[in-house]
Amino acid sequence: MSPVRRHDLVCVAVLVLLWLAVWVPRLHGPIDLRWDASTYYVLGTSLAEGKGYRLLNEPGEIEAVQYPPLVPLIVAAYQRGLGTSDYLEVGTRLRLLYCLLSLLYLLAAYVLARTLLEPAHALLVGTLTGLSFYGFLYLSDSLYAEIPFGLVSILFLICHRQGEQRRYTVATGILGGIAYLLRTAGLALLVAWVAESVLRRRFGQAALRAVFAAVPVLLWQNHIHQVTAGEAYRQPTYSYQRAPYYYTNVSYGENSWLVNPFRPELGSTTSHDLAGRVARNLTAIPQALGESSWVAAKSELYILDKLERAAGLQFPERWRAFSSDTLRVCLLAVGLLAILGAILVVSARERFLPLYFALSIGMIVLTPWPSQFWRYLAPLAPLTLMFLVYALTWLGARLARRGTSRRRLVGSLVATVPLAVMLLVQVFIASSFLRAGMLPVSHYDAQGNEKSFQLLTYEPVWHALDPAFEWVRQHAGPHDVVATTVPHLAYLRTGRKAVLPPLEPDPAVAALLLDQVPASYLVLDELGLPGISEQYAAPVVAGPSSGWRLVYTTPGGKARVYERIR
Repeated sequence: MSPVRRHDLVCVAVLVLLWLAVWVPRLHGPIDLRWDASTYYVLGTSLAEGKGYRLLNEPGEIEAVQYPPLVPLIVAAYQRGLGTSDYLEVGTRLRLLYCLLSLLYLLAAYVLARTLLEPAHALLVGTLTGLSFYGFLYLSDSLYAEIPFGLVSILFLICHRQGEQRRYTVATGILGGIAYLLRTAGLALLVAWVAESVLRRRFGQAALRAVFAAVPVLLWQNHIHQVTAGEAYRQPTYSYQRAPYYYTNVSYGENSWLVNPFRPELGSTTSHDLAGRVARNLTAIPQALGESSWVAAKSELYILDKLERAAGLQFPERWRAFSSDTLRVCLLAVGLLAILGAILVVSARERFLPLYFALSIGMIVLTPWPSQFWRYLAPLAPLTLMFLVYALTWLGARLARRGTSRRRLVGSLVATVPLAVMLLVQVFIASSFLRAGMLPVSHYDAQGNEKSFQLLTYEPVWHALDPAFEWVRQHAGPHDVVATTVPHLAYLRTGRKAVLPPLEPDPAVAALLLDQVPASYLVLDELGLPGISEQYAAPVVAGPSSGWRLVYTTPGGKARVYERIR
């Protein structure tokens, strides 16, 4: 066996051990079903029940046009195979699926990194990916599309690099189509695939690739057109059911055309606004690249709190401010170095990886959700880290080339110290979360018995919703409708139809819109961003003449249930 082959096997073994280390503490209980995850699950249930691609939580069970269907199809396959839609049972099996997919993702990231880097550096890319909180740990804990999409997109890139043999070309096209049906962002892969042929002046090849790429895009877009052109779309069950701000009920294009989808009163985007949005978003990209591949922007608060508890100290406020600024500078540096690495890779005549990287970022900066950039960039984390390592290695070699021992030492430090610090911070954060930082989540069986599990992130404001939804499940009538910030999760927890409160700044208008649903219960939360409950729902029930009465408050008061006065 050659030394290189032996080194690769050792690196793969290390990644498998890392995977075991980060997964063994969190193998129990259902996968996290908050936000988009619960929407995927609801859509999967609809498919499993033979109802089509519908949002079962909505009055009228309307057809969905927001999310491509592959993750719901996976959910549907599990439900059909297990013979149940019980999210406790199916969600537990989906957690095991994501456990396996995350291993394949890490190994694929290593294989891709080896196409540019030596085994040790490729192992570092895989390790940093596996310890990235936003890029791996959090997303592998949730029923989001990012982990399967990240795996498929890396497999696409690996197949693409194998050359132009027919089998690899076909595999690349199929993987690109799968990526698009997992996430709309897969369009960047398909566009890069076609654009590469155009740039190389292989126009016949470009035409064939364009036809191949168009199939999944046209299939999904045709579905969207058929739904949005239908009578049911123009005459919804209640007036704001297809409002542009109702993000799960409308297309990405319609929702993202708002200046701020969570503040719809700001209006729609103009061409001038779009240019400003792109400019602002471009400045946010470097830090977001750092967050998606390394640590979150507020990780310093978590680290300082841990150190204070361990040492029994109280750090001055100026230390906290300094550490926050330092971390942001470091995140910015990670992103900028990754961009530099992508440019250097282009200069080394490897164009496709940077092209895909740039097109993905180009799509992201068009969107109005800068607070979600870390998530959109997460599937690019292995690429970001590859480019980062490439840039640091290049800088270190340039400095060492000067010849003096001091220059060589500086070059060696530049190439190794930043990566060592990044790894050390990640190990501290990941081990803290996995050893003692996981948070409780409560589920209830049909008899109302509480079952407690743990998730990486499930803050008290989320835990407060568990008994609130259980109270609704036990007290609401079978035809009652619940209004809440998280309607799809509420549907899973209560079995009742659930809707988003109207995002109307005038409480009187919002109350009239809720009357049209009609909503019987309104659940208020303290989730913070995007602030739907605090900004739009809470004013509706304020005051004794609101037409709503408080019927349940969770321990600690972080969630409240209001019932319409009949």
